[in-house]
Amino acid sequence: MNFDVPLIQELGRSRRLPHSIGVTFLAVELAHKANLKLSDTKALLAAALLHDAAIPPYGHLVESELKFITPDFSHEENLAKIIRGTLGSGNSYQHIIRKKELKLTPILQKHGVDIESVINIVCPKKGTTSPISADIDIDNIDNVHRMAAMLGWEGAKENIKIIRNSMRLKGLSGLIFTKEAIEPLHKWLEFRERIYTMIIAHPECIPYNALQTDLVRLAVDHDIITPTDWYMTEPEFEEKLREKGSVTEELGWQLISGCEYKLVDYVWFKNFSSPKKLKNKEISDYMSSNVAETVKNSGYFVWNEKGLISRAIKITLDDNKIIHLGKNSTSCMIALVKKSPSQAKLTKAQSNKWRRAIIKSFTDLFEPESFDFDFPETYTGSFYSKTDELQLEH
Repeated sequence: MNFDVPLIQELGRSRRLPHSIGVTFLAVELAHKANLKLSDTKALLAAALLHDAAIPPYGHLVESELKFITPDFSHEENLAKIIRGTLGSGNSYQHIIRKKELKLTPILQKHGVDIESVINIVCPKKGTTSPISADIDIDNIDNVHRMAAMLGWEGAKENIKIIRNSMRLKGLSGLIFTKEAIEPLHKWLEFRERIYTMIIAHPECIPYNALQTDLVRLAVDHDIITPTDWYMTEPEFEEKLREKGSVTEELGWQLISGCEYKLVDYVWFKNFSSPKKLKNKEISDYMSSNVAETVKNSGYFVWNEKGLISRAIKITLDDNKIIHLGKNSTSCMIALVKKSPSQAKLTKAQSNKWRRAIIKSFTDLFEPESFDFDFPETYTGSFYSKTDELQLEH
């Protein structure tokens, strides 16, 4: 999948292959408009097709957990190894898919595609950008509009058409836009904000997010997936998760039989700055250790993000004028989740007590100067809803 939350079925049908073909379609259009030389066109199209090829099953969720135990784990570096044919112990014909040898390197060589150019487009060197990797690029232009269209949102298809007609290549270093793109790029930012706000903070999504996080964490802790065999397919991974006698068996079956997790409460901290860079697991462990248990058989789900929901982008216009759009979001979702079918509702007094404890622990941990917050009952579907007047009830 090109999407991690199984609850939203419209997005569950979003796969990486059609997305990669969509990115390649945009690359073909741009190459033709720019009359790009053949060698650069081949490298750009190969990069567009391959840019997501080394993302593990369950995407960034698995990757972040693998990074926790192996900090240098990177899908970009793995992709470079696949393209160079050095994955594993230098075996360019390693089997990633059963009975299918990895022959990407000779295929690229056969078609005269420069391997290092492909890698530089997908994974540009620090401080540089490419049409596929930048604040605004054809990867996230396709992805956001694709999700918005699958959700049936008005204007998604029309918006990407305007952007397509208003952008061109700046060589292989990025994109240039006409002034007609400014308004549809604002709309792209709005689609992005609405999509990720729903994924992270919709009260119905959180139990599924928590289930998948627990599944993946167990799978990594018990070597069901490791930094050396990250490349298994999603069906293979899910089959391993449901294997009889596995520590993940019970949770793995909930992906099919239905999620039994229930949201108890959450505090969604927003618009804060902090000197701390913390991983989700570190935050959830801290909350478990510092906040008294409120509900039996419960745990914490945490999603800490910066620049995911909303992004500040810098675009270059065709008259060389630089335009800044949007702003970077910073938020931390801390949710209490019941991990059994029984209901677990807090009284208003219990909820206020838990929320105060979470807020205190959050401020102790992150040391923010200021922040906004939302609760399940104040969820609006917009990240930038007015939260400065929210107060905890006494």
